[in-house]
Amino acid sequence: MGRRAHPGHPRRTGRTDATFDAGDRLLRRTVRAGGGWTIGLAAVALFGAAAELLLPAALGRAVDAALGGGPGWWALLACGLVVVLVCVDTVTDLASGFGAARATAGLRRHLLRHLFALNLRATRRHPVGDLVGRLVSQAADAGQAGNAVVLALVAVLPPLGSVVALTIMEPLLGVTLLAGLGLLAVLMRAFVSDASAATAGYQRVLGDIAGRLQESLTGARTIAAAGATRREQDRVLAALPELGRHGHRGWELLARASARTSAVAPLLNLSVIAVGGYALTAGWLTPGQLVAAVRYAAMGAGLGGVLATLNHLVRSRAGAHRVAELLAQPAAPDATGPSHPAEAPSACAR
Repeated sequence: MGRRAHPGHPRRTGRTDATFDAGDRLLRRTVRAGGGWTIGLAAVALFGAAAELLLPAALGRAVDAALGGGPGWWALLACGLVVVLVCVDTVTDLASGFGAARATAGLRRHLLRHLFALNLRATRRHPVGDLVGRLVSQAADAGQAGNAVVLALVAVLPPLGSVVALTIMEPLLGVTLLAGLGLLAVLMRAFVSDASAATAGYQRVLGDIAGRLQESLTGARTIAAAGATRREQDRVLAALPELGRHGHRGWELLARASARTSAVAPLLNLSVIAVGGYALTAGWLTPGQLVAAVRYAAMGAGLGGVLATLNHLVRSRAGAHRVAELLAQPAAPDATGPSHPAEAPSACAR
């Protein structure tokens, strides 16, 4: 007997591969559709990451200056960096909001025009509720792609910069932090792979339920007159257990990954502190450098915070695949407007 496909992992056919490729291309175009707001977000986030990396060093120098009677401008520099980080957080929220709104609006316009250009037979393959879900919910998820990509890339800079800074201060500290970050990276890679399948399945089943609900609302009077309300409720909610399985699977993966990173991060932090304490007693570090090392260790162990941005990126990718599935369907020969997802950048950029 042939091997049965797992219900949560559909068999990858040529059409499925093409849809995934189109979804990834659409995701990249959606990132660019954020325009200047996404570029501004990247610049501000990079500036904030640089300030975050400079802050532990400034605090360490301030401690050494206070203990040795040195200049007090290191403390002023540390305070200035704290103010910079507060301003960066504010501007980041502003740029991410405007960029996501711009990209989402452009993607929805393009998808709506394409839906109107499709022939009636093509649109009837998908229930109205499913089409609305893709236009409203999945397009909004895909519109967050620019923010998710930028913030995910920038989020790894402080941990990697911490490795470099600790290596410069004391190579043994850098090796200790790098070993822990490698373990955290393996855990997060497994999370992204498993969570992508769970999120895609959840969105697919949710679209099916929305489509059945729309059909029931359209024929509500006929259903009530036939006394088939209970049977129609069962039909609409038949896929609810599968939806629950996908939802629980997604939250279970996120909780498991968070628990693992939360367990590894304190151990990593304590390892760096222990090595730094030994280096201090051996005269390899100054008290201020130990303070900086503790801060860098906390920053490096915070790599688990990347899980949130990775989760957003997974949702954006799943939403882009759902939207690209509709855009891949050819428009009617006599229809006007964009008929292929390759034309999406011009529509999204308007």
